Amino acid sequence: MLRSLVRSLETAFQLNRPLNANAGSRLCIRRSLFSQFEGHAVPRKSLLTAAAETTNATTAPVGSETDNEYVPYRPELEKGTKASVLVELLRERFRFSDTELQRIMTDDVVHRNYRGRALAMTLDTLQVEGVNRRSLVEYPWVIGQDSKRLELKLQLLKSMDITDINHFVPFLRLTVPRLRKLVSALNSERSAMPQRNRVYYISEKLEVSPDLVAKYLSKRLFILEMPYEMFEKNLHHMIDYNVSPINILKDLWAFRYTPKAVQLRLERAKRAKKDKIMPWMVRCPEPILQRSLKLTLDELQVLGEFSSVVEYVAHRLGFTVNEAKGIMDRHPQVHTVRVTKIKEVIDYLLDEAKFTRFEVAQVPRILCHSLKTTKKRIEELKSHGCRPSSLVIICRSRREYDKFLKHWVSHGRDPEIVSVP
Repeated sequence: MLRSLVRSLETAFQLNRPLNANAGSRLCIRRSLFSQFEGHAVPRKSLLTAAAETTNATTAPVGSETDNEYVPYRPELEKGTKASVLVELLRERFRFSDTELQRIMTDDVVHRNYRGRALAMTLDTLQVEGVNRRSLVEYPWVIGQDSKRLELKLQLLKSMDITDINHFVPFLRLTVPRLRKLVSALNSERSAMPQRNRVYYISEKLEVSPDLVAKYLSKRLFILEMPYEMFEKNLHHMIDYNVSPINILKDLWAFRYTPKAVQLRLERAKRAKKDKIMPWMVRCPEPILQRSLKLTLDELQVLGEFSSVVEYVAHRLGFTVNEAKGIMDRHPQVHTVRVTKIKEVIDYLLDEAKFTRFEVAQVPRILCHSLKTTKKRIEELKSHGCRPSSLVIICRSRREYDKFLKHWVSHGRDPEIVSVP
């Protein structure tokens, strides 16, 4: 009986041994899997590092070079130009002076873009196309343009069969679509004139350089796009009536009026004997034109037989023409005063206030002074028994005049004045 009990126990132990071994192994495996994390924190990457690794993993090309491999220089990857580098390039290539470099570097477009654009490439493009140093000084903003857009604009300008790219540099400021539209309009009338386009046509008719014409036309593009017949007639009218070429270029708005209206206004100015016909006379309102023509007629009536204001002043004050010119040159603003006003001032000072011609000649500034103020001050001084020995105090500021009057009233005499006898 005991023997059978012992056998059953041995059998039970033999059956349980592999089961317990398997359980132990599984426990050991489980412990071995997680034991590596006991006492060790899992490192976490920052957002910046993770984003950088993600970007590198997604954007890095296959077979990219390692840190030890040579990377060739690629100009298209250049993002900006240092100010010192740009200055040295300008000085080396174009021999700019310090004043010219200062003008270029302080330009708004250059100052705004030299840090973010490869202006060295823009300079290469301009130099290859023949843009000279004079154009760069006159239009420094061209250096700050994007090189790719600049190349496209230059190609558009060269399609017009131009003689020199420097004649059309001002048009590089236009956008590419606007410049394309303008070039198309100019090329469409190439066969209508021997000069090939309106810039050269105006240059030849006004006898001025093409670059000067382009400077003003680039600000008034309607001149290049308006009907050719209307443009041509208005230009001929202004030339026929001796309008100055520079005045025509500075005031191009007169071209927007019909040729008949332009001719009528210019003819009225000529009949009024305007010595200098201006384009604004074409476009100004009617009352302004009438007043201007009336003033001209009044001046001619005052001058009479004299051909200039200097001759008139010399006649009124009893001096030679050279002496009168020397007197007026002491205060140059007198040359710009209308002769009608000069006549009124001289009439009052000589005939009513009883000043001598020498006293007037000593202070030519009095001829520029307001006649109303002159009368008021002389009458005020006279009421206090004062006749100034010089007309200088009449021309002084309100503060200085009041100080003089107060001193006279309180003291009764001043070194600069004499009392009325």
